Amino acid sequence: MVQAMLPKALKPMRFYFSTVYQEIWVGVALTAYAYYKISYGESSGSGHH
Repeated sequence: MVQAMLPKALKPMRFYFSTVYQEIWVGVALTAYAYYKISYGESSGSGHH
C-alpha cells in the first residue's frame, strides 16, 4: 500500500528538493564568494582585478 504511493509522492518531492538545493547552493556560493572577497580583498590591498 505504502510502496504503491511512494513513486507518486517521490516525483514532486525530488523536484522540490532539487529546486531547494539549487537555491541553497547559490546562497552558499555567493556567501563563500563574498567571504573570499572580504577576507582576501583586505589582506591583499585593493582587491580589484
